[in-house]
Amino acid sequence: MITGYDRPDAAKAVALEYGEGAVVVDTLAQAYYPVAEEVIGGELLHAGVGGWNAGKQNPAKDLIEAIRKGQPAVVHAFLAKGSDPNSRDANGGTALHWAASRGSAEIARLLLDAGADPSATDGEGMTPHEIAAKKGKAKLVEMLGGTASG
Repeated sequence: MITGYDRPDAAKAVALEYGEGAVVVDTLAQAYYPVAEEVIGGELLHAGVGGWNAGKQNPAKDLIEAIRKGQPAVVHAFLAKGSDPNSRDANGGTALHWAASRGSAEIARLLLDAGADPSATDGEGMTPHEIAAKKGKAKLVEMLGGTASG
């Protein structure tokens, strides 16, 4: 479940009420501030994702940066906020290429469910499947199996 709150204190109160494993994501977090906090042991704790001045870049850069951070809840929040699942970086790599490169099946699944194109090629002509295979990411190779180019 994702819900949006304009006030951080309200979001934190709801997460604490929801309980263990709930994650609060600040999609406008400034550099050096937490983007994600998770309820662990009844407390909100930093989830290891620091801000990068999100919301000041374009949505494509924010989504790809969220994928680079590796926290599925952060990626989910940016998708829910309207980031294009087919966002590309400056070299033509899509968000799904980044997930394949990082080896994150959970993030890849979020992107696919949001409409990411598994057959898209990057600036070098590689598909996400080929990236996953090259990096030895077996779970992703299986997930993206039908998407390798000829």
